[in-house]
Order: sequence, then C-alpha cells, then structure tokens
Amino acid sequence: MRTVQRMEYVHSIQYHRRSRNGRLTLAYVESVTDHGWYIKKDADWKSRYTVACATEYLTRVSAETGTFAITVWRDETRVCTVGLDWNPPNR
Repeated sequence: MRTVQRMEYVHSIQYHRRSRNGRLTLAYVESVTDHGWYIKKDADWKSRYTVACATEYLTRVSAETGTFAITVWRDETRVCTVGLDWNPPNR
C-alpha cells in the first residue's frame, strides 16, 4: 500500500511598510494555507491574487495608509513581490 502525501499550501505573506526615505520595515506577517497562487501560472495572476489577499488582510488589521512591499513565500521559495499604495476604505 502506498501513502499519498497531502499537498500543503502554507505561505508566509510579509508586509513591509516603505517610509519616506525608502526604507522598508516589516509591519505584518501573515501565515495562510492557500493554493490560489497556483490556479494560473502567469506572473500577472500571482500579482493580482497577492493584491486581493493583501487588501483583505490590511482592511482586517486596520492598517494605516501607506506604501507596502508585499512578498509571498512558500517555504524558502519567493512566490512573488508586489508594491501596493494602501489607502484604506472609510471605516
């Protein structure tokens, strides 16, 4: 009998806030189990999916307005990095 390993789609999403002088400071880290980055193989899809995930997360944590560099990691592999000018919806 052969055991099939279950696929794990655990990702770490790092949110670095960019200051006015260009310095990046780690503001948030989110761990998610999600395979959405692999629905399509193109880079544009990964970027759009990352922005959608980030928008949901930054809204949930009530993040202040600012520019973020958002990097998605799966283990030691960088999935993608996107920039986001965050302007939260009215609360």
